[in-house]
Amino acid sequence: MSYKNLNPVIKKFIVVVFMYGLTSASFNGFFGIYVKELGYSESVVGSILSLRRFSVGICAFLIAALAQRIGHKRSLIMGLFIVGISSIAIVSVETILPMQMIAIIFGFGQAAMLTVESPFIYAQADDAERVHAFSLTFATRNAAFMTGSLLTGVLSDFFSTKYGDGAVSIRYALISISLMSLLAILPLSKLKPRHMAPTKKLDFYEFKGFFTKINVLFLLYTGMIGLGAGLIVPFFGVYLKYMLDTTESLVGLILSFAQLGTVIGGLSVPYLSGKFGNYKIIVITQLLSIPLLIVIGFPQGLIVVAIAFFLRSSLMNMGQPLIRNISMKIIEDHHRPLMSAMRAMLNNFSRAMGILIGGWIMTNYTYNTPYAFTILFYIIGTLIFFSIFKNEIVSESKSF
Repeated sequence: MSYKNLNPVIKKFIVVVFMYGLTSASFNGFFGIYVKELGYSESVVGSILSLRRFSVGICAFLIAALAQRIGHKRSLIMGLFIVGISSIAIVSVETILPMQMIAIIFGFGQAAMLTVESPFIYAQADDAERVHAFSLTFATRNAAFMTGSLLTGVLSDFFSTKYGDGAVSIRYALISISLMSLLAILPLSKLKPRHMAPTKKLDFYEFKGFFTKINVLFLLYTGMIGLGAGLIVPFFGVYLKYMLDTTESLVGLILSFAQLGTVIGGLSVPYLSGKFGNYKIIVITQLLSIPLLIVIGFPQGLIVVAIAFFLRSSLMNMGQPLIRNISMKIIEDHHRPLMSAMRAMLNNFSRAMGILIGGWIMTNYTYNTPYAFTILFYIIGTLIFFSIFKNEIVSESKSF
């Protein structure tokens, strides 16, 4: 199996993933800087970003149920439209309350994209091509993150020559990139997915059979990683600009350089998983990323931080395609929408809590402090994952 042999639906869907990823990258890296340039503190940044995450978590079940009624394709179109409109609206205002309200709507659109994508890919790909499908989707998204971060930084500097440095130049850069989510509706609307066999409707009667020991621990693992990531990842742009005193274009360059590592890591997943095993490679890469967090959290210069960002993004994220595939594999067919919704909910709730705590810590202490807690949560999460799949890890070790 190779990437070029993936079925046409997956290949065409990759274009949609890339275009949506441009908007995600733009806001992940620069929205916090936009709010800071308006004169607000890191805790205010955290409150707005966390509301968006809470909204994603709350809306995940609604989207999962809605997708079974209107289909994956229509759900994705709805998500792209809401993300595109709300991402433009949220930087068109400068007061907190409107931004908080729009952030909730923004989260609903993101919930559609996050909740539906995994079941859609799993359903459209054959068993032999799923790891490649998830890996290519993951790599494409991160290629979009790389491109979006770089473009937003460059556009921000371009607009600053006309409007001056500050929030206005970042606003126009964010609006420009946000249009990509709306344009992505065009290729998605022309997509002709494979026919899907009807599944059982998502209802509360399914919850009892869903909460097995493995599923609960897997969701706990998701929450631990999400909490650790929430403490630092949404503040990467703010951290680079204000801790290291850099420009927006340099922030975009460093973030895009880091995403390049994630792209390379994502594309190498099928090879690495074939060589080391699916479960083993996840544990190895997550543990290896921890020393790099120490380097980032206690910087020794811009070049060292940029290299650490590159390696950390490669290692911590390259296992994501495998994790998504495993999350769909460990459950019954009719539980896949529920698992996707539960993962989206817990991931976003935990990240929202991390964002709130991280913003408060950065406001009241230092930009470095949250990194110590992130390391702790990553270690706990990795240990939970190992406890769930230790038999599979041992089996993989014996096979090589």
